[in-house]
Amino acid sequence: MAGDAGTRPSRLSLVCLLALPYTGMAVRWPAQQLRRPTFHRHLPSFAQGPDLPTLREQINGAARELEAAVAAEDFPSACALRDRIRGLSTRDPQHRFDEISRALEAAVAVEDYRAAAELHNDLLYVKHHLPQFQLAGLWRGLYPHHGEEVIRIRYARDDPNQLVAIKVTGDAHVPRGEMTFTASLHNIHSAKGVQHQGQVSSFPGKGQCAHAGFQDPQLVNGELFLFVGGSVGFQWEPFGTTILFHRVDGMEAEVIEELEAARSSAECGDGAAWDLECTLDAILDLNGEGGAF
Repeated sequence: MAGDAGTRPSRLSLVCLLALPYTGMAVRWPAQQLRRPTFHRHLPSFAQGPDLPTLREQINGAARELEAAVAAEDFPSACALRDRIRGLSTRDPQHRFDEISRALEAAVAVEDYRAAAELHNDLLYVKHHLPQFQLAGLWRGLYPHHGEEVIRIRYARDDPNQLVAIKVTGDAHVPRGEMTFTASLHNIHSAKGVQHQGQVSSFPGKGQCAHAGFQDPQLVNGELFLFVGGSVGFQWEPFGTTILFHRVDGMEAEVIEELEAARSSAECGDGAAWDLECTLDAILDLNGEGGAF
């Protein structure tokens, strides 16, 4: 038996051959393997909408089966599962995004800037297929004890992978103009944990809370959730509170944009801004006191 063990492939070597799913483990492909046209052959097959969480469930299920097959030394099954994971992963834009990001870092490290330029363009293209990079704009959500409020989601200028949500309409605890939450898009959370129904992906973040009058503001751990259908949610983990947000459009969005312009314009008196505030309040029907967010 000792002689046979020397000829067997190790479990570690088999697992390391995998192009594993978006949950964080993947083969480090050389930069040249991701250049055109190989890369673009996968673009039309990206999963979108409700197909994306279904795809990721399939990938994670196959990964669990693979671990069991390797543990049982069922290597033929392990090879088949490895190939299945690789095939499924090419349809996940997050998987491709992570691959290209690593290849881009490798190209810059060896000063291959021509490859880096191509990979950077490919990275920007893939971002259009990732929902976490399509969230800029106005959103409305129901804050506990405060009613509906409007926030504006944007991306940090110095780090496009950092999402920031600012209150457009505030309350007694966190007023307008202050951050309500932020999230890091650098690392997608594993889908192996507890998930909300319809969840596409989630990202670690920080949520702001304060006492009345914006006293003693602090950031607490939180998590940003993206859902099928385009809505997003943010959970303030210490409180177990999750607020669901939906996009603002139509007349409401126009009023908010005009109000923001009136607030920031030196040529506009308080009267115009006040009229718009009243119109917005009528749309949102804001009322109530209390809460912390």
